[in-house]
Amino acid sequence: MKTLFHYIIIFSALFSVATGVAVAGERIVFKGTLGKNTEVVLELEKKSASYEGRYFYLRFGVDIPLQGTLAALKEALPKEEHGKRLDADDNSDPDLPIFIDPVTKKPRSVWQGEIKGDTYQGTWHNAKTKKNRAFKLHQVGRYDPDAIKPEGVEAVTIAVTSGTGSGIAVGTIISLGNAPYDYLKMQFPLQLGPEIVRKNVGYRMVTDPRTRFAYPRLTRHPNPQVLAASNQILEQRHWQMSLAALSCMATLYAGSQMASGDLGNYDSEKIGVRYLSETLMTVVESGSTYCGGAHPNNHYDPFTLDLIHGDYFDFNRLFPAQRSHDNQIDLDPVIADFIREKMKSASNRAPAPADMASDSDTDCNDVLLEYLAFEFDEPDKISFVVSGIGHAMGVCLGPRMIIPISALKPILKPGAEAYFQN
Repeated sequence: MKTLFHYIIIFSALFSVATGVAVAGERIVFKGTLGKNTEVVLELEKKSASYEGRYFYLRFGVDIPLQGTLAALKEALPKEEHGKRLDADDNSDPDLPIFIDPVTKKPRSVWQGEIKGDTYQGTWHNAKTKKNRAFKLHQVGRYDPDAIKPEGVEAVTIAVTSGTGSGIAVGTIISLGNAPYDYLKMQFPLQLGPEIVRKNVGYRMVTDPRTRFAYPRLTRHPNPQVLAASNQILEQRHWQMSLAALSCMATLYAGSQMASGDLGNYDSEKIGVRYLSETLMTVVESGSTYCGGAHPNNHYDPFTLDLIHGDYFDFNRLFPAQRSHDNQIDLDPVIADFIREKMKSASNRAPAPADMASDSDTDCNDVLLEYLAFEFDEPDKISFVVSGIGHAMGVCLGPRMIIPISALKPILKPGAEAYFQN
């Protein structure tokens, strides 16, 4: 039986949908045009008697903060214009809010409108250029930002190394339902690279011209379900990185980092397909991104897709890679002993054979098992890689030992050969 309280709650929820007014903690997302045909996406969150929010021009993808009432929604100014800081003038006040022009001491660009039903419309006015542009934006979604934000270790990593994340937890699908604002930001035409074919599978690198780094997509595979599932993983990873890059660019409007206003070096990211067959695909993301903070994010991150199952590859399908022990995941002793023996054998050979990379830096070899990742390399190699190590030991990132896949035979599990038959 519903009480009066339940009916009040239901009525309040229906009222907020009908009027477009966001409830506490919820963000409402609008999409439409500013001026004749400039596409923009805007989101608002109710704060007492006013609103906070942000918007972006689709062709740029860079967030511009908003604050005020619906009838006078002020937008932030960039910290630099035409290569000069706005607060560089001797008479300017560097402590002014980002919504106030340090020269005139007044807002410069203001959205003057109202919400009727699911539409926010009115006039955008720029006091400097004296331009007025009509806008009409339609509600396309609502979401709770706390439901998708990173937590735990991921949140700590982002806090220490600024610019390493998109603001959306890894593992959360970036979709119109979960994260409408960021999803719409990614709906931009991609530049397509040439197709690269390996027998009956293929891929191409694609580039978002706003972030300027290329990322792979599968173009052909015998199983269409595997093709679609694998491409969703690749797309989501690409989007996470693109959103992080655009977040760095948005520090031009909000933030005081030295790296303000650039892509955080994501445009220099090295991303490549190291191995592709009908059953396996290894991709490596590597570089040194920086968006302010204590130090750059030096990284070398390989991952492998299982093109039989259409998901991330579980190396336990091949050999004893990891095991659960005392409520934590540990490196399996079988693979640990295998790697130690291979490193020992390599160190006793002079010169090192072409099929195995050894390193005289024993400190790096000492951390291999603690920060171990696996990477397949064409035509028939597997690399044991240092990945995820702290900044101080960043020099150790990357492959520490490379051996033929055939050398794994002593520790391969039954059925593992199925991944290497094509």
